[in-house]
Amino acid sequence: MKTATTETQRHGDSHPGEFACRFALVFNNQKNIKLFRIDKFFSVSLCLCVSMVLTVCLSVAPGFAGEPPRRIVSLAPSLTELACALGLEKNLVGVTTFCDRPASVKGKPTVGGPANPSLEAVLNLKPDLVLVDEEGIGSKLAKRLQKLGIRTVTFHGSRLDKLAAAIRQLGNDLGVQQPANQLAGRIEQSLKPLKTAAPIKTMFVIWPDPLVAAGPGSMLDDAMKLSGMSNIAADARSGYPRLSLEAVITRNPQLIIAGQGEKLAGPMKRMLGHLNSLDTVRQGRICMVSDALYRPGPRIPEGIAELRHCLELAHKGQRP
Repeated sequence: MKTATTETQRHGDSHPGEFACRFALVFNNQKNIKLFRIDKFFSVSLCLCVSMVLTVCLSVAPGFAGEPPRRIVSLAPSLTELACALGLEKNLVGVTTFCDRPASVKGKPTVGGPANPSLEAVLNLKPDLVLVDEEGIGSKLAKRLQKLGIRTVTFHGSRLDKLAAAIRQLGNDLGVQQPANQLAGRIEQSLKPLKTAAPIKTMFVIWPDPLVAAGPGSMLDDAMKLSGMSNIAADARSGYPRLSLEAVITRNPQLIIAGQGEKLAGPMKRMLGHLNSLDTVRQGRICMVSDALYRPGPRIPEGIAELRHCLELAHKGQRP
């Protein structure tokens, strides 16, 4: 170990193949100087073989050398959707309890929720790779898994301007570059800014009671800006601020957007009842959208299209 360290220090960051050749020749000379000429052909051949192998290994991009991992565990609904969109649904051996798209993943083993996955459940599935998201507990859990010898890939696509690049990198990490490039290109096409003369003041409701809205630094806020909307919570201190009813009334949004779902129906009705002094509420400018924009994944183009449809109806003075 001392000899190898000294050799590395002496020659700096030399190519590993060159270092292997030097080591083989030195070893041969030290063993028997008289046999140098006889064994020279063997030493040179060994150098060439080692150098070729190392060159091939080093030239392969990080990931699985073009072959997708066979056993993948996804720790976020968005990552599950992405893996399936990239053709790796059959490779998914574990998902979270919140992973519900596509519907076919509902029968797969679960490892808990995105906020509290079970490390034991993950390890029991013997994954080749675990997908984690950069938000929440993703980075902390990734470090724990790596210490246990489990390879992880962290997805850095929580903002719209980073999403396409993050998908391309994910395709590289998973050995599915072509479908990743195609999906990233489709998303880039959908993210072209929509120019409007006068942005419409909009509130995007995450949860109606208590009222939580989309704020700055969130993907929803990014999508609103791209779609020609002015977010009434743009000056908040967090990506998902809690707003008072008085603040909403004062800011007087021209359009209210909220997600669909049976669990939202009751709280949404109560919230709108408290805001019935707003023209927006009385005139019914309340637009319900799917959860496509809640997840940084393959359905982002559909989510952008929904927002722009809401905006178009508001401009026309029509009820969504």
